[in-house]
Amino acid sequence: MEITSQQLKEKLQKKEDFLLLDVRSPEEFSTWKIDGAVNIPMQELQHGIGGLPKDREIIAICAHGIRSGMAADFLRESGFRASSVSGGMAAWNSVYDIVPLAEKDFRLYQMKRIGKGCAGYFLVSNGSAAVIDPTTHTGEYLKIAEKLGCRITAIIDTHQHADHISGARLLRDATKADFLLNPLDGYGFPGFREMEDNSTVNIGDVYIEVLHTPGHTKGSTCLSIEGKFLLTGDILFTEGIARPDLKDKSEEYAAQLYGTYQDRILNLPDGIVVSPAHYKAALNLGEPVARTLEWIRKNNRALELSKHEFIKYVTSHIPWKPFNYERIIAVNKGALDMTEDEIAELEFGANRCVLATS
Repeated sequence: MEITSQQLKEKLQKKEDFLLLDVRSPEEFSTWKIDGAVNIPMQELQHGIGGLPKDREIIAICAHGIRSGMAADFLRESGFRASSVSGGMAAWNSVYDIVPLAEKDFRLYQMKRIGKGCAGYFLVSNGSAAVIDPTTHTGEYLKIAEKLGCRITAIIDTHQHADHISGARLLRDATKADFLLNPLDGYGFPGFREMEDNSTVNIGDVYIEVLHTPGHTKGSTCLSIEGKFLLTGDILFTEGIARPDLKDKSEEYAAQLYGTYQDRILNLPDGIVVSPAHYKAALNLGEPVARTLEWIRKNNRALELSKHEFIKYVTSHIPWKPFNYERIIAVNKGALDMTEDEIAELEFGANRCVLATS
């Protein structure tokens, strides 16, 4: 018996009573897992079966659904109610949680890719829509456009992503929308319009102000929507700051990052809501990943440091690099082409873009 990854999401969102059993190795489990899952490797399952509840449904998961299918079969033969997640964690990596951030003067939706910890955005005003930081699952954005009866007129990447493949070019080809990038990130393909610092992009009756905010990449850009929301890409997170090391210039980029925070972002109004492109891949289904700048200012100790202290802190607390980041950058830059299956395998795993400060 199998369930889909979407059905797993629905069960989690409804808080149904079941045990999520991850049968991958401890090494696989430690690097990427679903909150609340219990790890018993497949080869140890027969010895750990005594600790499993007979009165609860058990849902097994692994990397691609093979081991979990075998585990579910074994558990059912042993008297348990058990099923397996088809496609495993690879399928979980393409499940989305769409959460509204604003629905009054304009509509703004956070497109959370919950397995990966990525967040894109869908902004709608007066029949026009902008998509910010889309993933390769472009159908998610086309579906919401159809549902809301709007036309996608602009597609924006806030920076050159290093942990997942951008879907911006695919979405541009599907919609013929205006495609905006900051050329300072060194793209090797044509067909986009250059975003300039302090310029404005209009979507229906809404204006987006472009703020050049280097430090994660040279061309990292934040987008201020009507001065109410700040889409920060990978430059500032609700639980941490940007990592400056993916271009192998940690100290130089850390210095730029300090200037971005002190001279640009922290000068914005306290009430502006910061909404990033990444978050720790905790579930929190139905809840937005967003905090006011005032909250972040009070809860992010790195923002209180002097420049020297900040650079020292950042360069000494850099997490492991994202999986396959060099190849991912090459694809996003336009230097390497990949098939859909190759992209899915390349993106396998959680994001590692947040430099946590709490």
